[in-house]
Amino acid sequence: GMFSLEGPVGNEDAEYCFYYPERMKAGILWTSSGYVEYKFSNGVPQNRRIKRVSLSAEICSEAPGYREDWKSDITLWVNGVDCGTWTCPGDFGSRRGRLNPPSWPNGKTQHGIQVVWEMRPDGAYVNGAQISDVTVDRLEIMRRPYVAVKIGNKPDAVHEGGFNIFGRHFGDYNQDIILTIEY
Repeated sequence: GMFSLEGPVGNEDAEYCFYYPERMKAGILWTSSGYVEYKFSNGVPQNRRIKRVSLSAEICSEAPGYREDWKSDITLWVNGVDCGTWTCPGDFGSRRGRLNPPSWPNGKTQHGIQVVWEMRPDGAYVNGAQISDVTVDRLEIMRRPYVAVKIGNKPDAVHEGGFNIFGRHFGDYNQDIILTIEY
């Protein structure tokens, strides 16, 4: 499902709602499995060498209501390349998120963990810890006018615990998803 400052975006558990124009106003998105994909504009001038790509977002697992110990293996793909999997320790709801609007009810997921995936010349990292040997060059950033970013659970994940993605008006961190490309 999705929720904006005004309230629910469409119906919960209805995939077609993810195609509504109102989806652009969503401040929190959740799913019990699968993935979501975003396409970011690639404004890097031609003939530049990409040094680092990073994605920063507030994320946590997704359980019915919430469950502080509900693990989820959350994977990041950039331009179709599996950049690595991070295991989130839980779906956090025991305290209210700092930024949540009054319309967001208690008893549900409230906040996440700020996660930064970085793809560098020597591998991929989550919050500074190396998680794979995928290098920034493998992402082929300069091959298209956008960067496709997919966040989700692999069907064969050990902990397929879904995920929540928070925007700047929800959770604890005053930011939307941020994609940074250094060249």
